[in-house]
Amino acid sequence: MAQLTCSSCGLEAEDGDLVCRGCAGNLSRPAVGCPPAAGARPAPEEPHRRCPHCGAPVVVPTNRVCVVCQRMLDEAPPPAGEDASRATRRDVPAVVLRIRFGAAERTVPPGGTLLLGRAPAAGATRGLLERHDNVSRRHATVGLEPDGTAWVRDEHSTNGTFVNEVPAVAGARTPLRDGDVLRLAADCTLGVAVDRPEEGGR
Repeated sequence: MAQLTCSSCGLEAEDGDLVCRGCAGNLSRPAVGCPPAAGARPAPEEPHRRCPHCGAPVVVPTNRVCVVCQRMLDEAPPPAGEDASRATRRDVPAVVLRIRFGAAERTVPPGGTLLLGRAPAAGATRGLLERHDNVSRRHATVGLEPDGTAWVRDEHSTNGTFVNEVPAVAGARTPLRDGDVLRLAADCTLGVAVDRPEEGGR
């Protein structure tokens, strides 16, 4: 019986070895009773499926989403001549929610939330709301769904949350739209902008 050698380090393997004793590499063995013919070429590797949008190889055949451009693999590619760069640009989200505190603002990306209040946990907004002592420590949460739906949820605050002067139901999500006015308690007024870059934003 022919002695097997490791294809990685060249060390001869003992009969019955499945792993190389030198480099721990996997030993490939011909099928029993089917020795390779002299001068036979190895079978070519099956080519990877490619993403129709960015051309990246799909290493895992069961993947439904491209790991490079994050687009669905069964989705039709863009028509010829269309700017394909937008398929690979993951740094520009489709929608961004902006909450304006006078001259300052905070942004919420798709799938994200922002806590409004004076508690340490509301670090992104605490400094902007400290002078409003009628705003609760955990007053309200604003969020943006991946599909672009914006909302606010009153966190059972003491003095209430209002959207365009309409009270929001505590614990429930109230929709937010571009241009809405959000008020916390009696006098903390915030602006709402829902930017959609494909429409030019605001």
